[in-house]
Amino acid sequence: MKKSIFASFSIAAAFIVGAAISSIGMAAVPAPPVVQQQGIPDTVFNNLQASDCRGCHNQNPPPGIPVDPTYLPDRHHLLKGTAIPAGSDVPNRDADGDGIPDTLYDCLSCHSMEWNPNTFMYELVQNFRDCLGCHQQTAEATVHHLTALAAAQNCQACHGGVIDNPGDGHIIPTYQPSLVTPWPSGKVNGDDTVAANSAGTYAGNCNFCHNTTDGQGGAAGLNLESTQLGTVAAIYQNMETHHGTGLALADSARCSWCHDMAQPSPAHAIRACEQCHGISSLHNITADTDGNGVTPGAELPGYSHTGAQSDCWGCHGNNGVIMSAPMSGPAIPSIASMSASSVPAGVETAITLTGMNFTNYIRNPWTGAFDIQVSSAVQLTDAAGNATELVPTSVTEDMIEVVIPAVMAAGNYQLTAKKGLKSGNPMNLSVTPEISIDSAVCVKRTGKLTVTGSSFSTYLGASGSGTTVTMNGVPGDVTSWTDTQIQADVSRCERSVTVDTVFGSASASVERVKKVKKDKKDKKDKKDKKDKKDKKDKKDKGEK
Repeated sequence: MKKSIFASFSIAAAFIVGAAISSIGMAAVPAPPVVQQQGIPDTVFNNLQASDCRGCHNQNPPPGIPVDPTYLPDRHHLLKGTAIPAGSDVPNRDADGDGIPDTLYDCLSCHSMEWNPNTFMYELVQNFRDCLGCHQQTAEATVHHLTALAAAQNCQACHGGVIDNPGDGHIIPTYQPSLVTPWPSGKVNGDDTVAANSAGTYAGNCNFCHNTTDGQGGAAGLNLESTQLGTVAAIYQNMETHHGTGLALADSARCSWCHDMAQPSPAHAIRACEQCHGISSLHNITADTDGNGVTPGAELPGYSHTGAQSDCWGCHGNNGVIMSAPMSGPAIPSIASMSASSVPAGVETAITLTGMNFTNYIRNPWTGAFDIQVSSAVQLTDAAGNATELVPTSVTEDMIEVVIPAVMAAGNYQLTAKKGLKSGNPMNLSVTPEISIDSAVCVKRTGKLTVTGSSFSTYLGASGSGTTVTMNGVPGDVTSWTDTQIQADVSRCERSVTVDTVFGSASASVERVKKVKKDKKDKKDKKDKKDKKDKKDKKDKGEK
């Protein structure tokens, strides 16, 4: 593991990676658009198809996708019994058919069943497989920035530490913009000592790097290098990327989130940008360019904000003015993949995270040496916002091994790598209920099967629902199904039973009996009832 020359060399009002600007020793990196290895690319997520959604939100997305690769069935099934948020586009709002909109999610909130007269069975209607059936596109045909999280300006809930939350207290300079203050675009005194990029933009502007190849709108020059994905992402102008969120179309007052109407001068425009893209986040974005770990300040130029000294001119450039940049904090960690996105409750489960920036060295302020190592912990946050910090069993620059404790309750959790005050991009981890069978009794004479246990969840009486109780591979006719007990009629009592639920299955041996056994309490109750009746009969005779 190499030590880091962790001086910060740049700042930019964008959240992915930075500039390739120096003509001396510059890597063969297109700028713009630049290679983007961290965060969400400079594209517009509008006019989506369901297949587009699964490109990022899936159990096994392609390597390099830093967006929520959770196992979607588990994540959605764990919503059962939780509150349906206001404005939800849940397909069946009145799942129980009582004429009153439901307040809690149920199976039939999303699933629909139809009777098949040919098979004499209910079958599931598969329209819920289309993500956009619930997550409907509005405004500029977008889904992500019309959520409650976006409305609350909780940007980090999706973007992680490469962006700041407005109003979270991070530093935004109040001094007058100087010659080396970045502009979003159009800086009149941009650094013309450095060759203009292919779009004709000089250093000192955000769109020196975050732009289309020719600087024109409409995603011109789709050359984002992404061999991991096997596809080419459409990279847009910086302006198009932000306008494409549709935030302002939902509420025009939100224009002020990015535009400071009180300071119309282009020089001051960066201050509004810094509400989300502040020093605290931008000075910590560094990518590993050579495969041997992250060394802020000593990476190849053009891949990140603090990778090389020359990168600072992409934002601060102004005709060779020499700067002394402030020190940076820990490089923001970035998770690319998880070995498992669902784990069972009640069982300690080891998972492996891969990515970058999980460790690095920073300068010791007392000695000046780069001998202080910062390493990532793992944080799990539940739906109520309660956080649990886990100490990994092993941490390297590109891998974390951590054990998910058995005590974690079933539910969906946001998982992040946290290094000091910096958290990386959030992933989703589903902790599914642990299914267990305590007893199974089958009455030979009647074919009545009773299975007791825990976490059976909910039964959906339709073909292909994944919820069945079987003996020797033959499904029983379910007559009652709760979270702790299942009753079914079977054609024959076998020696073992298997319960299949939406969260997995469990098997157990079966106690086969000729008739229903009465326990001691039942016998006592029956005797007490008889004694009471006899006593009443004697009393009645005496009165007569």
